[in-house]
Amino acid sequence: MNEEDLKRAFQEVVVASSPPPSMDPGIALDRAHKARANRRASVTGAVVAVLVVGVGLGTAFALNPQGTKEYITGAGPSSSANAGMPDTEWEGEWPAGQTDRTATNGPQADRGKLLLELAKSSVPAGYDTPDLKYKEPGFSMGMLHAQAQIASNKGDSPDVWEYTAYVPVRKGEGVGQLTVTVTTPNPKDPADPCALLTRNLDGQPPVCKPYEVEGKQVGVISPVTPGQPAETWAAYRAANGYTVVVRQAEDYRYSGHPKLDRQPFFAPELAALAADPKFLLGG
Repeated sequence: MNEEDLKRAFQEVVVASSPPPSMDPGIALDRAHKARANRRASVTGAVVAVLVVGVGLGTAFALNPQGTKEYITGAGPSSSANAGMPDTEWEGEWPAGQTDRTATNGPQADRGKLLLELAKSSVPAGYDTPDLKYKEPGFSMGMLHAQAQIASNKGDSPDVWEYTAYVPVRKGEGVGQLTVTVTTPNPKDPADPCALLTRNLDGQPPVCKPYEVEGKQVGVISPVTPGQPAETWAAYRAANGYTVVVRQAEDYRYSGHPKLDRQPFFAPELAALAADPKFLLGG
């Protein structure tokens, strides 16, 4: 088991019981690069649909005034699992305005953009988060982007949404990656944060170390395989059912940029970041 196996397995967790999404340009590009990578060295990766328009706290306030007020004033998140969660209106197989699982506009897309801004503001001092371009051919989008997608199917209760922010983290010439994924309450999610990271893994799973952050339990995995870039994962499940998974890596895959000398966060710092209530997006 290496970090690529872990990465693929975790990305399949939310949609493992759902039918595959409809084809879109991002998915087509992803598959094309996977095929090319498999021909080279059986290396896999993920390329996602892109949202490059930033959003500030003004959009967050319009989306969820109370949740934004709590974040600004430092108050804790709302006790309601549905607080600040936009209603999902379905039209046929997909939510209104969508042609597949991905929301490209509307309140759900805005939550993805808000998560991107929060993730950008979380990098340690000495690092910046520029909207860099891929140096490898075939990528037209920027490396700084967010995605919002419906992870449940029509008729499921509750509706489950997943938001992911992809952030290039630069220091000097080196560029790494910070990824933050937030999922709304899902009855199928285990309460144990380590189980969030290791479920659905075949063979011997990597060791998950529990951390306590201000009374909150966070699971951390640091799978390091010789010859491959180091990655660290941290997972937290809030009392209201929201889950947060944070991943950091020394490199930004397929970017063509040189990697960082080290990961930006130490394991306890990454655990604290995963447990930060700001990532609950008003939930």
